Amino acid sequence: MEPIQAPSIPETIVQRIIRMIGDGTWKAGDRLPPQRHLSQELGVSMSSLREALQTLQGMGVIELRHGEGTFVCHNPSQIVERCLNLALVLDRDKVEDFLDARRAVEGGLAYLAAKRATDEQIARLIELLGGMKAAIEAGDDPRFESLDVAYHRLIAEMSHSEILQYLGSIVFDTLLEEFIRLVPHTPKGWQRHAEVCAAIQARDPERSEKAMHDLVDATASYIHFVKSNACD
Repeated sequence: MEPIQAPSIPETIVQRIIRMIGDGTWKAGDRLPPQRHLSQELGVSMSSLREALQTLQGMGVIELRHGEGTFVCHNPSQIVERCLNLALVLDRDKVEDFLDARRAVEGGLAYLAAKRATDEQIARLIELLGGMKAAIEAGDDPRFESLDVAYHRLIAEMSHSEILQYLGSIVFDTLLEEFIRLVPHTPKGWQRHAEVCAAIQARDPERSEKAMHDLVDATASYIHFVKSNACD
């Protein structure tokens, strides 16, 4: 197995593993080599490999079984279905415009939320965040997705801006829910949501806007990566 040349990144590992599954190196139901062995074969760090495996699990390509190892999904149709769903989203016109609009609108919503949110609204946001964390720990994707949508809609409400809320509703009703469903739900992703919440709670508009931009940019990066590699 040819090592990945430095600098290695989790996305490169994901692409390599997907290609190896595609060319038959590993088939449905096969157990991948132990993580330490695999990291040595690929020439990458354990932390980068773990992040890549989390992404692959979120995509439905592999299954991480505690105490047993890492396995290629038994049902290849799960992978195909996920790729088809991604294609339906990513082939739509103006996806780039949507991502740009989401960044601008949600950044503005977070900025105003830090200035205008009531204490009750902030308490609700913290409650939603706690529920999202519990859903990730329980592996309950539908629950996480429902709470994530509610989280973003609440921040829009917290802005107390009718115009921005209207623009936000256009964003939310277009592709946001599909992106939330398709992007892997990981502790790192939850942490980005937590940073937005903490900034709003601290009543820091600039920090809130930046934290939301970081959250949206991370989602956009994943969508771009999958568009280029996941369904080739």
